[in-house]
Amino acid sequence: MMGKHTYLVLILIFHVTVVGDSAFAQQDADDAAASEPTQTKTRTEMLNELSLRTAQVALENAKETYDRYRREYENAQELFTQSIMSKKELDEALSAYTQAEQQCKQAEIQLQQTKLSFLANATHITIMEAKKSYDSEGRRMLDVVLKNTSNLAQAESALGLAGSEPELESEWEGWQSPEQIRALLDIENIIVSIVGDSSSIGKPYEQIIPILPYGKEEKLTFVLLTDVQEAGVKLKYLDQNVIERIFLEKESLQEIPTVVASQFSQEGQLGTDIRYDLDLEMLVTTDSNFSLLVTNMPAQMNCSFVDLSSGARLTSVRFTENVSKQNLTLRVSIPQKLDVEMIDKTIGFQAWVLTAKQAEALNNLKQQYAGQAIPASDLNEINAARVDLALIPKGTGRLEILINNLYEEIKPQQEVNIKADLHNDGTLTLFGIIPEISPPLGWAAEISPNTIEKLSPGDKESIRIYLKPGSEVGVGEYEAQIEARGQSGSEMVDALEKRLKIRISAETRIAATLILVLALVGLITGIVFMGVRLSRR
Repeated sequence: MMGKHTYLVLILIFHVTVVGDSAFAQQDADDAAASEPTQTKTRTEMLNELSLRTAQVALENAKETYDRYRREYENAQELFTQSIMSKKELDEALSAYTQAEQQCKQAEIQLQQTKLSFLANATHITIMEAKKSYDSEGRRMLDVVLKNTSNLAQAESALGLAGSEPELESEWEGWQSPEQIRALLDIENIIVSIVGDSSSIGKPYEQIIPILPYGKEEKLTFVLLTDVQEAGVKLKYLDQNVIERIFLEKESLQEIPTVVASQFSQEGQLGTDIRYDLDLEMLVTTDSNFSLLVTNMPAQMNCSFVDLSSGARLTSVRFTENVSKQNLTLRVSIPQKLDVEMIDKTIGFQAWVLTAKQAEALNNLKQQYAGQAIPASDLNEINAARVDLALIPKGTGRLEILINNLYEEIKPQQEVNIKADLHNDGTLTLFGIIPEISPPLGWAAEISPNTIEKLSPGDKESIRIYLKPGSEVGVGEYEAQIEARGQSGSEMVDALEKRLKIRISAETRIAATLILVLALVGLITGIVFMGVRLSRR
């Protein structure tokens, strides 16, 4: 029992000693603070000082707690050797001492992080420029200029505050020199990307700046994957992850507009209109007008530029600082009747967007080569915006069976011999034309000729159709089906079928009919004669 009382007395003495030391230390600190001259401080400096003092107080409390539990543990060890304290109580004292030691180390780390956060608060990156333009290949480019605009005054104030601790003077020695502070404000490993609403729209998707010194600029170039008026510049550095939304400036680096055709090669049937959608784009700082022209288009085809929004025909377009895109349609009309040598052949032509001087030079070339194709070498000398297009007029193959009379009446066993014409009323030549007939059951049929090797557009070829009923075919109506088909390239062309109706009527005997007529006349005459005689009586 006496041992335990002695232990409690020792603990009480320890607490009084620690509290007294802490009170005297706090009094000394207050006296020192009161003796310092009053200075005007900014809000940031006051917040930094408050954060630093908070971390310092936390460290002092952790150290006091650590010292107390360390002495308690040492006393417990001594009491345990004297068999005054149990093993369990010794373990509890060791556990409390170990925990206090960890908390003291954590408070030291927190103080160091607080000091370094002063530098993080003073660190900043400013987006100086974000300009989009087009390169020589027509790609949308974005140039971003970043500058390290960290607050040097704030960093100097924060580091001066952190180095004002007497116990840390050796640790912060040399950190307050201008060169060292500037070096501390250098930003390393900056990850930059361009984002839209939810995804990256710049290529490469990320660029890394290894180091951006204080006060220096860095220019990065991205390829814009889509055309936008504003975008987000995503920056990752230190522990910051920010997205700055900015409006993209336009930089006029283009001498000629960009022309893109979504369908540059098409096929079209005769008698139809073919449309080529054209996207024109140019970044300008002043208003610029351009003429629209077409070269190497056959004279038989009409073409015109049409505005997609209004449907109006255009001969020129204008680009302004606010209007950098024009969406047009080039409409080409293929006539119903076209020269045979143009059908199924590729017709190459060009759509141009030119200045007035370039348009004059191109019109001179068109007059020079009137009715002929302008050579590519001459066209290449005009350094203007153009897009090469292609059109393939597709003809149609049609076959028609012409028969004057589709009804025939014959006597039993009489043959049918009719004439028909095969007419090519399409625009393509037909080959290997085969006429066919499906006769009624029991009939014999024949067509002559049974093959026509070639039939040009608009031509006709006559054929003869023979039909003969069999001996068992009786009186009545019969139907024969006439067909024809030909070849046009890889396409099979079928004619509309014709149905020939044939009526077989019964034979009449003239002699028997005459006798019956005479007998009927005699009978009527006798009746009349007898009637007259009876009336006289």
